[in-house]
Amino acid sequence: MISDDFLPAATGVGIYIQRVAAELAGRGHHVSVITTRRRGEASFEIWNGVRVYRTFTLKIFGFYQALPRVGTIRHILEENEVEIVHYHYLGFLLMRTYKAARGMAVRHLYTYHMTVEHLTQPLPMKPLRPLLFRLHVRYCNRFDRILAPSRALIRRIHQFGIHTPAHFLSNPAAFEDLDRPTRPSSHDMFVVLYVGRLDPEKNIPYLLTAFAEFAKDHTACELRIAGEGSQKDHLTKLARTLGIASRVRFLGFVKHSDLAQHYSDADVFVLPSLIEAQPMVVIEAMHFAKPVIVTRQMVSAEELVADGESGFIVDADNAADLAGKLARLEGDKALREKLGRNAQLRSRGYGLSAIIDDLEGEYADLLQR
Repeated sequence: MISDDFLPAATGVGIYIQRVAAELAGRGHHVSVITTRRRGEASFEIWNGVRVYRTFTLKIFGFYQALPRVGTIRHILEENEVEIVHYHYLGFLLMRTYKAARGMAVRHLYTYHMTVEHLTQPLPMKPLRPLLFRLHVRYCNRFDRILAPSRALIRRIHQFGIHTPAHFLSNPAAFEDLDRPTRPSSHDMFVVLYVGRLDPEKNIPYLLTAFAEFAKDHTACELRIAGEGSQKDHLTKLARTLGIASRVRFLGFVKHSDLAQHYSDADVFVLPSLIEAQPMVVIEAMHFAKPVIVTRQMVSAEELVADGESGFIVDADNAADLAGKLARLEGDKALREKLGRNAQLRSRGYGLSAIIDDLEGEYADLLQR
């Protein structure tokens, strides 16, 4: 598996690979991960049965990018007698690994976790978007197969000019104890939760604006924002400007194992993103029986959320829409509980075991071909 994010995980992709790699290793597969190396980290370790190789890395525009020698990658592939290379991140590591594997009897599989828009959010990267888009399409058409966590995304990538066979494979729920009881929310405080990076594509100013509108008529409310990112200072200032600084808690980076408590404490989860494939945080919130609100701009919005049944889908350019949905949930506890129960039922379709079964089937089919 090839990814610039893995251990420790800074994104949902890193969490995804941790869960999938460990489960595959537990089933007896020989799994190796090539990833970035940060200061103080070993160049090699075995983690939960997974062989982890960390290579030379630079931090570029706030993201760690692995820049290994092609010969180093080829040595790792040969040493592990690799049959399938599964790519998860578009970047230098992907391109150098593909080059290293040329001439070897391996299959190339790519999971379409993110679009080029995701990768070019930093302002200096935006002028490179057309070039990177062409590069992305070129590499996607070289792979043997693409996996996508959204059926709507499959239709979209074919419109991009990508002809490689693409199959649907969902992301798994990141918490496995599906039958655990959830702790009831506080009766005297309505808690809105966001989990994710604090970067432009996440559209958090929209969330703050909508929350400020909602908070005008609802004093016992709080917005909790878990995550770090390039916009943190801007968002902190915006909260002050909107007059809601005392009602917004910036939690900073929260370890994934500690997120369970925040999901349990929340009354509603909101993901205001403009660009997402299939966000794991939405599945996690659903697992904890929370109504979820997502934007219509997300390609997988209707696949994840049954509007009005397990949560709401709102317009990302209409803060009043989101404010109105928050007010509706705050004023109707029975509705919150109903939507939360329905969301939890939907989350059961994202169990890790069944998804790994499907992934094993994709691997086996690739090798047979």
